[in-house]
Amino acid sequence: MKRGTRAFLCAGVAALAISASARAQQAPDAGSPTAAPADSADMLAEIVVTAQKRTERLIDVPQSVSAVSAEALQQAHADRLDDFFTRVPSAALVETQAGQARLILRGINTGGVGATVATYVDETPYGSATSLANGAILTPDLDPSDLERVEVLRGPQGTLYGANSLGGLVKYVTVAPSTDAVHAAAELSTEDVAHGDTGWSGRASVNVPLADTLAVRASGFYRRDPGFVDDQHEKDINDGRTYGGRVSALFKPTDALSLRASVVLQNLDSNGTNQVDVDPVTLRPALGNYMQARVVDQPSDMQYRVYNLTGSYDFGPVQLLSSTSYSSLYQNALEDASGLYGGLLTGAFGVPLGASQVQQVQQRRLTEEVRLASTDTGWLEWTVGGFYTRERNAINQIIDGVDGASGAHIADFSGLALANLASRYEEYAGFASGTVHLNDQLDLTFGGRYSHNEQDAVQISSGPLAGDSDYTAHSSDGVFTYSVAPSFKPNEDTTIYVRVAKGYRPGGPNVLPPGAPDAVPHQFGADTTTNYEIGVKSELLNRKLSLELTGFYIDWDNIQLFSSVDDYGVNINGGTARSQGVEASVTMRPLTGLTVSLNGAFVDATLTSDAPPLVGGLKGDRLPYTARFSSTLAVEYQRPLSETVDGIAGFSWRYTGDRLSAFDTSYGQRHLSAYSQVDAHAGVTFGGYRIDAFVRNLTDSRGILDVGAAGSALDGNVTAAIVRPRSFGATLGYRF
Repeated sequence: MKRGTRAFLCAGVAALAISASARAQQAPDAGSPTAAPADSADMLAEIVVTAQKRTERLIDVPQSVSAVSAEALQQAHADRLDDFFTRVPSAALVETQAGQARLILRGINTGGVGATVATYVDETPYGSATSLANGAILTPDLDPSDLERVEVLRGPQGTLYGANSLGGLVKYVTVAPSTDAVHAAAELSTEDVAHGDTGWSGRASVNVPLADTLAVRASGFYRRDPGFVDDQHEKDINDGRTYGGRVSALFKPTDALSLRASVVLQNLDSNGTNQVDVDPVTLRPALGNYMQARVVDQPSDMQYRVYNLTGSYDFGPVQLLSSTSYSSLYQNALEDASGLYGGLLTGAFGVPLGASQVQQVQQRRLTEEVRLASTDTGWLEWTVGGFYTRERNAINQIIDGVDGASGAHIADFSGLALANLASRYEEYAGFASGTVHLNDQLDLTFGGRYSHNEQDAVQISSGPLAGDSDYTAHSSDGVFTYSVAPSFKPNEDTTIYVRVAKGYRPGGPNVLPPGAPDAVPHQFGADTTTNYEIGVKSELLNRKLSLELTGFYIDWDNIQLFSSVDDYGVNINGGTARSQGVEASVTMRPLTGLTVSLNGAFVDATLTSDAPPLVGGLKGDRLPYTARFSSTLAVEYQRPLSETVDGIAGFSWRYTGDRLSAFDTSYGQRHLSAYSQVDAHAGVTFGGYRIDAFVRNLTDSRGILDVGAAGSALDGNVTAAIVRPRSFGATLGYRF
């Protein structure tokens, strides 16, 4: 038996380690329910989600969904996306720097610049839908201070959520303002990282009813992330800070009408990457365990904003909902490109030179969605809607020659290459979904969506290395997606379902000069996934035991890839792939206050035809950065220590199996070893106070998350992004 298989079986194929611990109640806008406790301390909490854009019990949803509650986030000290996302079955995260992460669900990943996992903040789709604006790696990492929960929908979600949901969807659900009373909370934490320095964070929130019909909720946070990577000039170069907040207002003048406005702001400033330099073949540290060598520093500053107005009106038999959103993202990043261009520039100009590459990204997106949904629970529940989105995106890149020793800019070698890519994306879509209750036990859930988009792009380049050019491109395409899911409920606490669903990622134009070779494609098409899934969900022993088992098979066609054709960097379509596997989970409450959760996944994701030669990858090769085996074990125990003091303690163990890196024509796919992470915490609550101590990565595991291509580091080495080392911390919180 292989080592990875033994570890997986020892963990037990099982449950969502961070399943929600709050029961949600119906909310007028079907997007921000509030929490209620379980029926008794001996029972698991009932989980309610809005995965199908209506509020329903998780156990009744005929698809694979994980819900991470605010309480679970708080208990696990989950401040960052990687603290909880990798605990979800069949999920993976490839992160090199704060705010630059690629989300992967069920293995649907071949690199490239278009996202395969969609992201929503309440009713707002976030990020770019086009493959022309780095949407694959610019992922929002919202602070959990004012979240109700996070829902992760696995498998294609094209019917209700549209573009880029090839592999699934991450949906952040924020806390809604409440008119019931004044609520406030505050928290202060500190954290010390091995091999690095010390960081701290603070967050606070307040809910204020201004009248019986009006309430406002505001929150803010600041977090200084400690660094742990050194270079030849400075220690802990990858430190940074993240800060922002949210303001939301709810106006409910009548029982039928509800208006909710919200603003989310977050800034991520990082002074360096989480990468170390390694040997390109062995992946062993080339300079030291936490060392990199760079000619220039690599800071990255990101700002994202989400503005939304959601209104709903209950007409009795139907409810109308309108959601208007505007979101923006700005990134200014500096990358050391000396490994790629330093030798070329030194040879061309006869002086020792390095190279810096500045990248500035701007995304602006307006979205409108209108839905009409039935409100009764008769034989048919239905939703119909229309969707419109418009994007304006721009990527500016500048390559400068710098002093090869000090990294200082040299005026004579500034602006060696300048490129600006401006693009516009506009999409219209109509969708419908419904559930037919054929009898008390048998349901049929179905849906369809047609989406059509138009895209324009303009690229301007200049400088001695890029040449002077100015050219445009246009594309247009449409796609139909669907889902069908019959389900059978032998009793109120068990659902057995089968689901077939399709997801897509839009195609787009390649910006090429007149006279480009015929071999270079002027347009790339949409790629699609078709998912076949069977699952069972059940709550047993008077809701002391929850079980879920899912099997899936996904066909991926017309895969979008980024490549170089006749020296032109373009998006292309090539090859097919399939992903198949099993996800399983179990959560149990054997004793009062004790919750044990396990989850596990087996994912076999491979190419089913050769990728284009310039990309690399042959039929049978595994898709990048997806472990065949992964699992999580979590234990939480809470009990009274006195009449006024409660104690709480817990730990989690995450296992990530071996993976292969991205397709690489220079070195091929590199093997990344399996690794584990152990987190633990313990504390007390009394009155409104909470005091906790915690440790992350207790064993100081050094897992590799990402491997760079040839030229990503100096002296023939390559970069490797690694997990955060062991850290210890403490938290003091108060709420009323």
